[in-house]
Amino acid sequence: MYEALVLFSGGIDSSTALYWSKSRYKTLALTINYNSRPEGEIDSARKIIRYANLELLEIDAKFIKEAFHFYNKFEGDVRWPFYIASKNLLFYAIAAHYAEYMRIRLIVGGHNSEDTEFYTDATKEYIKLLNMLLKKGSMLYNEYEIVTPLVNLTKIDVIKLARELGLPLELTWSCHMNGKIHCGICYGCKSRRDAFNRLYIKDKTTYER
Repeated sequence: MYEALVLFSGGIDSSTALYWSKSRYKTLALTINYNSRPEGEIDSARKIIRYANLELLEIDAKFIKEAFHFYNKFEGDVRWPFYIASKNLLFYAIAAHYAEYMRIRLIVGGHNSEDTEFYTDATKEYIKLLNMLLKKGSMLYNEYEIVTPLVNLTKIDVIKLARELGLPLELTWSCHMNGKIHCGICYGCKSRRDAFNRLYIKDKTTYER
């Protein structure tokens, strides 16, 4: 029934990937509710799915935790507290589980070029290896592959594409904190604000600070 399965969070990148897929294939979205996932993000994901008139497959995976559950001190990049060990290995494996049973041809990820500078499991090389691994291990159906249509795009480029595709950016979620509105000061909020400012686009997001 479905041609593409999109790993979907409700953020700008995965939402753009969703709309990219929706414009080309019969698409199903998959979202994973890991431990401490922001409620605002979950709510945004559901709103976007309703707006896009698509079906959402929600998976509860509370055993998957972010780094701050295990460590209370971080040095360097401010994204470290929200790092999830083996995240893409876990998330794509869950997607592959459904793709094999449902005979879905494409698993779509929304990584952009800036993600690959920090997250080693979002690089082209990693995805290529993961595709090889999944293909070798699939016994019922192995004609699917992971595709990352945004991997050569910057965040600015992604937002431009999102607007071309008709994505309601105001429904997307970027905040790392668990609030009902964007906190305004975390890495996700700051990068969101910066991107909108650089594009001279009105940011309809409500920020706490």
